[in-house]
Amino acid sequence: MVKDSIGIMEQGACTGTAAVPIHYYDVDRMQERTIESCQGDLTVICNVLADYADMLDELLQADRERLGFCGAMQYERMRDRCRKITAGLQEKTGYDRAAAIEKCRRRAKRSRKADDGVGEDALVLAARRRGAAQEAAKQSADAAQEAVQQTEDAAGENKAVQT
Repeated sequence: MVKDSIGIMEQGACTGTAAVPIHYYDVDRMQERTIESCQGDLTVICNVLADYADMLDELLQADRERLGFCGAMQYERMRDRCRKITAGLQEKTGYDRAAAIEKCRRRAKRSRKADDGVGEDALVLAARRRGAAQEAAKQSADAAQEAVQQTEDAAGENKAVQT
């Protein structure tokens, strides 16, 4: 899920021009305050909280006995709070995380190529590209040579017909 969130974040970078005001009440200062952010930042916050909740779920499934009753309850409470905040942000911003993840996965499947360069040495890729370019140049030269040969043959036939 974390990789999906990173992919989503790269697709929708924040430009900072479309500021979204966030109003909250500062209990220490006893006043209402406003923060301005863009929707891309809110999407990142939503994805981070959802990923954190998923990681807490994995931790609880793997180490519930080691954490003990109180520790497990604290992690469950934090997980539930992260999911509640994520759901609220999704509702208020109109963002659908599940749809965004599915879109990101479809795009990743569609854009993969055999010679993508992922995990390969740059020297190997350069050699492959050079070999492909040389092969294309050879085919082009062979086609040009064949065209010249056909032209010469046609000229020879015309000369023979004239005599």
